[in-house]
Amino acid sequence: MTNKKTVLLLLWLIAAMLPAGGGCTRLPFLPHLEIDRFAESNDAIETMEVMGVLYTRVVNPKAAADAGAPPAIWIPAQVFQAGSYTAYTADLPKAREISIVGKSPTPDNHAATAVTANPLLTSLAGTEETLAEKPSAPPLTLRRRVLLFPSQCSLQHPDMATFLSLELEDKLPLRVIDCQDQLLREKNRLLNQDSEIKEAVRGWLKASTKLPTVQFIIFLSTTPGRNYQYYTCNFIDAQTGVESASFTFRQNLKGAWLLPLVPNDPTPLRRLIESTTWWTSVGNGQEPDSYLLAAGHRSDLLYGKTLQVFRASEPVTDPKNRNILGYAFTEPLGEISVVDFFGDDSSIAKSRAPLSGRFNQAYAVEISENTAEKMPEINPDQQ
Repeated sequence: MTNKKTVLLLLWLIAAMLPAGGGCTRLPFLPHLEIDRFAESNDAIETMEVMGVLYTRVVNPKAAADAGAPPAIWIPAQVFQAGSYTAYTADLPKAREISIVGKSPTPDNHAATAVTANPLLTSLAGTEETLAEKPSAPPLTLRRRVLLFPSQCSLQHPDMATFLSLELEDKLPLRVIDCQDQLLREKNRLLNQDSEIKEAVRGWLKASTKLPTVQFIIFLSTTPGRNYQYYTCNFIDAQTGVESASFTFRQNLKGAWLLPLVPNDPTPLRRLIESTTWWTSVGNGQEPDSYLLAAGHRSDLLYGKTLQVFRASEPVTDPKNRNILGYAFTEPLGEISVVDFFGDDSSIAKSRAPLSGRFNQAYAVEISENTAEKMPEINPDQQ
C-alpha cells in the first residue's frame, strides 16, 4: 500500500510540473552550478596557490614612486579582496593557437613559410633560444628536478605539455623530466580527476623503495567552464606526497590557448622551490674516485660544485599520526666535486678524499657555500 501511495505522489508531482497548455512538454531546466576551483580567477586576474595560500597578482603601489620597483607583486587573495589593491592586467594571457607540426627532412620554401607562420613554433624557438642564451643561475640556485606524472590531460595534449615544460624551466629554477615508464603511462592514461591522480602519485611514491631523484611531481588535470576549458598544474612534494602548489591556465571555446601558461613572475612558487632541499642520485664510475650524477648542465650544476654524498635516506614521521614529514639523509660517505658533463643532464664527479665505502647508488646533496669547506681547484690536465 505504501509503495502505491509513493508512485501516485510521484505521478502527481510530475503532472504538476508539466505546462497546462498543449505543445511540447518537458521538465523545467535545472540550472548547472559551475564550480571554479579558483573563484577569484577571471579574465582580469592571475592567481596561484602555494602551501594552501591563494595569491593574486596586483599593481605594486611602490612602482609609481620608484622606477626600479617591479610593476606587479603577488599578495594573498584575502588582502586583494579587501579592496586596497588593483589587479595587474598589463600582460594578461592572450589567445594563441597551439599546433605542433612535424619538420620535413628536406624542407622547401612552403614548409619554411608554414613553420614561420605557426605561432607556437615561433614561441618555442624563441623560448629555446632564450634558455640557451640565458646565463647560468647563481651557484646556490640549482634547478630542482620535477617529474611530469602521466595523466589523460598530458598524454592527450603532448604539445601543450611540452610548451608548459619550457615555460616552467624558463620562469622557475626547475628541470622538468617526462615520465618514460610505458607501463605507468598506460595505467594512468584515463585519469583526469585531481583526487584520483593524487592517489596514483601517492601510491607510486609509497611503492618506491627509495626516495625519488626528483624534488616535485607535477600533473595536469582539466575541467570545463562556461567560456573556457580550464587546466590545472598541480605540484606534489616528492618527500611527503602532499600537494604544495597549483595554478591554472585556459583554452577558449575555439581551441586557442591563453599564453603564457605559467603565471608571470611567479614569486611565491619560486620561493617554495628554492626553499626545497636539492639532491640527486650518484653511482660509481669507471675509476675508484669517479662518480656519475643524474644531474648536469640543465640542472645548473657548475664545474667544481661541491656535493655531500650519503648512502641512505630515512623518512621523518610525525609521532602523532605517523605521516611522513620529509627525509633525512644518513650515513655520510664524503664529498665530491663536479669535473665533467655528459648526456642531456648528467655529470661526472670526483672525490677530494676516498669515500668511506663503495655503493650501488647513493644521494648527492647540495652543500651551502657559506658553511662548506672550500675545495681545492681542479686542474683539468690532472684528470
